[in-house]
Amino acid sequence: MLEKVSGSVEILDQAERIVEGRVEAPIVVVDDYISFLGELDPSRGVLRKKGYEGVEVAGKILVFRGSRGSTVAPYIIYSAWKGGVAPAAMVVAKADQIVISGCVISNIPLGEALGLDISELKKSLGGGVF
Repeated sequence: MLEKVSGSVEILDQAERIVEGRVEAPIVVVDDYISFLGELDPSRGVLRKKGYEGVEVAGKILVFRGSRGSTVAPYIIYSAWKGGVAPAAMVVAKADQIVISGCVISNIPLGEALGLDISELKKSLGGGVF
């Protein structure tokens, strides 16, 4: 698992802000798309996505490619936020209405970093399981 506090604010500063906010927290990089319905446990703040099972995102800056799937995803994000186990912020390579809506209703800072090379980001932060 990749977690690194150093550089966390800079990642959000370099992204175009969709939902405003400033966060300093460990970073978790998932080099994939996430379907919040089924791939995030909103009661524990951990991923259930194949290959990423048990990865904790609660209170961390979640950097990932983007969301896919269900329109119920904003509710899943909100449910995790209401339970205190949502990511502290999210940064995506390309934001879509699902992740935007979830972050807006949950007041979770969201940044879009078009052209973000997540594989390179992992390397620059020191590797990791993903």
